[in-house]
This record gives sequence, structure tokens and C-alpha cells, in this order.
Amino acid sequence: MGKNQISLLILFLISPLIALADGGVVVDVKLSPAGSFKAETSKVQGHAYKKGNGVAAENVLIDLKSIKTGIGLRDKHTKERLMVDKFPHAKLIKAEGQGGKGTATIEIKGIKQEVSGTYKIQGNMLQASFPVNLSNLDIKDVRYMG
Repeated sequence: MGKNQISLLILFLISPLIALADGGVVVDVKLSPAGSFKAETSKVQGHAYKKGNGVAAENVLIDLKSIKTGIGLRDKHTKERLMVDKFPHAKLIKAEGQGGKGTATIEIKGIKQEVSGTYKIQGNMLQASFPVNLSNLDIKDVRYMG
């Protein structure tokens, strides 16, 4: 991942038809020149399902107010940068994948963005990862503070 980038990792429980998201979201934040942390929430609403030889998901809501990084002050700063009072949810509007690769339309802070990523299925668990540059979300002045 490049300078100041996040990777959204979305975990779904899938079935041949449809299942509710189960597991949650892990945001892996990489900061330059050094440092990283993970922000997590299990408060996810939405669906993932098998579609032909691939997978798809639509209208997945991620509760950003419930994001936890393991450090209270960092939680506060993360939520401020994500403007959770104005934009309480991140949205996975639509995602489709086949052969371990996929594309998605996401919305964070009211900004829609097309992203590419990867996924894997282990048993009935779908794990999808979509890298996103913080600058594309109008998130600035992010730095590792120890």
C-alpha cells in the first residue's frame, strides 16, 4: 500500500443464496513515513451472495460511530476525520467479483469512489479487501503520533 492508505477488509458469511454480513469490518490504516493501526467494527448491515461463478454484495452499511482502534484518543481522532456526526455510515453500494478479484463502489464521507480489490472464500466466509487512498476521501493531515 502507498502513502497514507487504508484497506477495507469486509467479512461476510455467505450461503448459496444470501446471508447477512457477519464478522465485521477491519480497516488497516498505513501511515507514512511510519506507523499503522487497525480500526474495527462488527456493526455491519448488508448482504453478500454467490452470483454465478462469483460473488456480489449490495447496500452494505458500516457503522463508523462504532469504530474502535484500541486507543480511546485515536478513536476520537479517527471519528473526527471521518466526520461521523455528519456521515455515520460508510457504504458498500455495489461489489462484484470473480476469480478472487473484484470491483466495488463505496461511499465514505459522502464521497463515492470506484475501487478494485481482492477476495477469498474459506468455507462459508467471504473476505474482501479494497485499498483506498485517504486523499481521495479528503482526509488530510494524518500522521503517526506514536
